[in-house]
Amino acid sequence: MSSRQHLFDVLNQFLRLARTAKLQYEQHLTRIDHEPAQDVIAGIINEENQHVEWLVTAIKDSGGIAITDHYDIAAPEVFEHMMRADYELESQIVNEYELHLEEIWDPQLRSLAEVILKEAMQHKEEFRGLLEDFGTDELMDVG
Repeated sequence: MSSRQHLFDVLNQFLRLARTAKLQYEQHLTRIDHEPAQDVIAGIINEENQHVEWLVTAIKDSGGIAITDHYDIAAPEVFEHMMRADYELESQIVNEYELHLEEIWDPQLRSLAEVILKEAMQHKEEFRGLLEDFGTDELMDVG
């Protein structure tokens, strides 16, 4: 069984990624003019805000200290490059959750992580869809 501190480290890693996603997507939303894409991204931002709130609450309620930092955000100018960066960030989030899910021994926290993982997988597919709908052929090799 992992230590309590390791659990907080994992949850804070998830929180750092959620904060990064929120900030990156907010920045991209202000730079795009594709209305259907704006609606999709606004919805994802709302869910990322919820993920941040859930994770902060879970960490604090478990006796940990929630971090306030985030990773550098990708700031391309071209829509397709923004969507590629957002797809890649969601891929990273999914990978981190899948990598660390087994380490979350608390059933409530594990359930929370599973819910967020499921939503991150949906976000990844939504960004893939935006790339397919509005992207160019050279950017279509999304894995």
